[in-house]
Amino acid sequence: MPANQYEILALTLRYWFVLLIVYIFVRSFLATWRRLISRNYLYNESTGNIPFILVLFALSSMILLALGDNINLLIIVLGVLISAAFLFQYLFISYFFAGVDKYLLLMVDTLCIVGFVMLQRLNPDLAFRQVEWFLMGSIIMLFFIIYTKYFKHWARLNYLLMAIGCGLLLLTLIIGKEVGGARNWITIGKYNVQPSEFVKIILVFVLSAELKQPKSRIKRLPVFIFMALVILMVVLQKDLGAAFLYFCLFVSLYYIATSDLLITCCTTLLASLGAVISYFLFGHVRVRIAAWRNPWADIENKGYQIAQSLIAIASGGWVGLGLGLGSPHVIPASRTDFIFAAICEEMGILVGIALIGLYMLIMLRGISTALAAREPGDSLLAMGAAVSLAIQSFTIIGGVVKFIPLTGVTMPFVSYGGSSMLVSFGLIGIIEAIASKNYDAIQGGIEQQSDDMGDDYGED
Repeated sequence: MPANQYEILALTLRYWFVLLIVYIFVRSFLATWRRLISRNYLYNESTGNIPFILVLFALSSMILLALGDNINLLIIVLGVLISAAFLFQYLFISYFFAGVDKYLLLMVDTLCIVGFVMLQRLNPDLAFRQVEWFLMGSIIMLFFIIYTKYFKHWARLNYLLMAIGCGLLLLTLIIGKEVGGARNWITIGKYNVQPSEFVKIILVFVLSAELKQPKSRIKRLPVFIFMALVILMVVLQKDLGAAFLYFCLFVSLYYIATSDLLITCCTTLLASLGAVISYFLFGHVRVRIAAWRNPWADIENKGYQIAQSLIAIASGGWVGLGLGLGSPHVIPASRTDFIFAAICEEMGILVGIALIGLYMLIMLRGISTALAAREPGDSLLAMGAAVSLAIQSFTIIGGVVKFIPLTGVTMPFVSYGGSSMLVSFGLIGIIEAIASKNYDAIQGGIEQQSDDMGDDYGED
């Protein structure tokens, strides 16, 4: 297609893309609002035409990109593959597991599909590989739904999980390779794996098992030592983003489970002291702090990443420059850390706000699932999974928009990365398993109540 014709089409369709994503967010927001107000977790939430809207978005965006590449049929085939994979995953999970949170699943799939589209724009090879990670992530989600829902004795594996977590991080310290100033990657065949991502899901299970029962501080010493070790090891890897996530997850779950303000304040004070020490020990931390304070002072060096990110977001305006019409390749790490800026540039700030809103709704639905759980362990599992995703989302988006210093974490479900995709889907699997358990428990209670009423009637 001639360049001028493509430009006209892209400029027109940008309103279409904004409308579709904002519609999904508004529909999800209203459903979540009704859920929180009614507190009725047997409420049959109709997802309406959201699956159809998602298919429309995937196909129309991929067709547009195909037209800009001399009618590349492979891009259209990828759009069809994405639509088929998403629909199969959604329908399979919804059909075989009663009571799963369908809106949660659709919001996650929306984030994934937006990521596919932007990766196709940035690097077609990575887009196809990301679809592969999506399929593998869906299998991981299925595994954690089954494991969390049906395996009753997961707490007995606690010390084994602690050993595995410490072993993974120790292995990374020994044979890991350094990327972006942090030694947090291990190469396995043709894949680069980030073990610190998988430790997050281990932490959710370990903390939930250790904190679900009241104990004295002395008896909680093993989990304190474990947390201190894993945080120390990721700090030694210079992966301060992972250290921040681990610490926030621990403090959040510990305070929710115990209301122990003394330990919470003491650990926060120690973490603050550690952050100050890290500033003086690690050069890349000082660079990121300097860039956060004033990226324009050294825009060609230290502040280049943040400055380009802010310029891209501002240049996109409310509705974006149009898919394929921006310059996202100018943004450093646009496929990973700064993909949010690339999305805002070509799809608009309104789409960016909708994505932030979807992350917030994912957190709220995860927390509501945790509050509805009948068992303390289940409640902490769902809460830990929701908090982990929320902290990671806030950390990366906050860094990209210069709200907080930038850290090397990925944007869940959107940024390119296999480790992040698998672990994020694992966390969603935990929440969905607890949602299904809640449904079964409430349904069982209703059936028992009906039987009791029937017995009373018979006696009369």
